[in-house]
Amino acid sequence: MANTINSYSGSGAASVSSSRSTQASRDNTSAATTGNSQSGPGNAEVQITSTAARLASLGQRISSLPAINQNRVAQISQALANGTYGICADKIASGLLQSEQGLAQVGL
Repeated sequence: MANTINSYSGSGAASVSSSRSTQASRDNTSAATTGNSQSGPGNAEVQITSTAARLASLGQRISSLPAINQNRVAQISQALANGTYGICADKIASGLLQSEQGLAQVGL
């Protein structure tokens, strides 16, 4: 299941548009930090909040992580092969409820 946050997908691969957005975020962050304005339509100055800059940084770190934890996959595969993989319905239900509550908070 692929998750997408700010154009970053869980696969670790960013699309061309997200790469451009990331570069634009870095450029804008740099301009806001140095106090320089960029020329463009209307000569508008763009200022990025510290929260937005932090989110951009986190997004870059997340995109560099592997999409699949190979060690975890191997452990689960071995447990399935051995017949020792346990399923906890309460844990699954709790996770689904947390996901649903998270989506409700962002309006989805």
